[in-house]
Amino acid sequence: MNQKFTTNDITLFTTNFKNMKQKIITIVITLSMCFAINAQVPEQIKPMLKQLVKSVEPLKDRNKIDARISQFLSNAPTEEMRTKAIEFINKECKSELVKEVLKSIKENQTTDNSEYIVLRGATIIDVISGDAKPGSILIKDDIIQEINYTQSLRAPKGAITHDLRGKYIIPGLIDGHVHITHGTFDEAKEHLNIALNNGITGVRDMGGDGRMLSALQRNMLIGEYTGSDIYFGAIIAGPKFFENDPRPQSVALGATAGEEAWQRAITDKTDFKQVVAELKGLGSTAIKIYANVEPELIKKVSDEAKKQGLKVWAHAAIPPSKPSDVINGGADCISHAGDFIQYELIKELKDRYSFKKREEAMEYRKELNSIKWDKNSKKVKEIFKSMVDNNTILDATLFVYTTGLTPKKPQQKVDSSRYKLAIKTTKLAYQAGVKINAGSDHLIDITQYGAKLNLHKELELLSEAGLSNIDIIRSATIINAEVVGAEKSIGSVENGKTANLVVLNSNPLDDISNTTDIKLVIKRGKIITPTTSH
Repeated sequence: MNQKFTTNDITLFTTNFKNMKQKIITIVITLSMCFAINAQVPEQIKPMLKQLVKSVEPLKDRNKIDARISQFLSNAPTEEMRTKAIEFINKECKSELVKEVLKSIKENQTTDNSEYIVLRGATIIDVISGDAKPGSILIKDDIIQEINYTQSLRAPKGAITHDLRGKYIIPGLIDGHVHITHGTFDEAKEHLNIALNNGITGVRDMGGDGRMLSALQRNMLIGEYTGSDIYFGAIIAGPKFFENDPRPQSVALGATAGEEAWQRAITDKTDFKQVVAELKGLGSTAIKIYANVEPELIKKVSDEAKKQGLKVWAHAAIPPSKPSDVINGGADCISHAGDFIQYELIKELKDRYSFKKREEAMEYRKELNSIKWDKNSKKVKEIFKSMVDNNTILDATLFVYTTGLTPKKPQQKVDSSRYKLAIKTTKLAYQAGVKINAGSDHLIDITQYGAKLNLHKELELLSEAGLSNIDIIRSATIINAEVVGAEKSIGSVENGKTANLVVLNSNPLDDISNTTDIKLVIKRGKIITPTTSH
């Protein structure tokens, strides 16, 4: 039975096009939704379909043609609607390669299974076993349904298939140390979107405006925004920190620093059960113990956080508490390798608020720098063993120690001592069996030349610290998933896990910088063709 294209259909079609962000995507999606069975293509649609044809005809890569056509035709509610679109494209197109792709799409089409995606033939890097071998992955909705290494995976009829022979698949990357709320809400959204395009499917925010973080977290989760998922920690510190440091108030505009769920001052009189319940209700993944907290309080608040199902993150040293106090107090992950060991070895640990004059602080820094230690030092061995025994992960943040290492003037000398210490500490921790996670402490740099995602640089620096390439990939995937308490759902390519994946053109096991050579990003089963690059 023939049906006419109605006024309502035209209205729906026009409305969709007013709000389009990617013209070709919306063309095909709207077309497939608006065609009635056996209807002719409306005159209003033909110029736009012709534009789609014009965009795919010059392409020589079958995968790119497939990605532009098959991916979006899958939104059609019936096979007949898809068929009309395919027939029109085939009639207008002169490219034999495009016609071959269209033929393949038509032969396999069915609406019932259009939610399936097959990634065929890529080398799958398994961060659990360390193996890397060619295989295929079947995804349904947002879950990995099957991984097959025998070339016998049968795609359900109508599945969108990507031929990825010669490519490499790793889990979605996670930047394990960022701060994204120091700008505007729109800037944070933009930065998370750029991060996703660069292979970063998740970030761990280490302290910011909880109101923004909670909203961003929710909207990324439900798909209202497109960008990296957010796991964030709420700042826990002593009153002196909030009284003396201007940074907490800079992200608590309209609120009182130290009195909000996302940044709370604690003392021995604090109701820890209530404090943790409030920040958990906000959506926090963890508490971040930051400064001015005594060892006994670290233990109390950590115990309560874990009782309520939250992770415990901390700086390596929390004056007056030394790193050993933090580790034994229950921290799941400690940040910053630069002065980590010196803070453990110095006789009296002081914070930045202990000095009345700049000269006093400089003298204390000189004392810290004079401390000598090596891999045979008794306390060094003890603290690394304690980390292994407590399964405490080291968030080295090597990237932050590279700041200022480029001379601003010819012949200018730069101080690389803290960077060298951070590399030394990370290397020895790794050799001792401590898990290392990858975090930049500075997600993104926006320059006149474009966006630079600093996690990729952090991975290269971990290579300098002696980590193998497979362990570097682990640091940014399964270990970071463990840090945020999500290792059962993300962080590796496994059956039943969320389909957060990165498809690379080059092998990262050969050169870790190949994590920037991205072909596709997949977040919860949705294909993203990168529009930006590292």
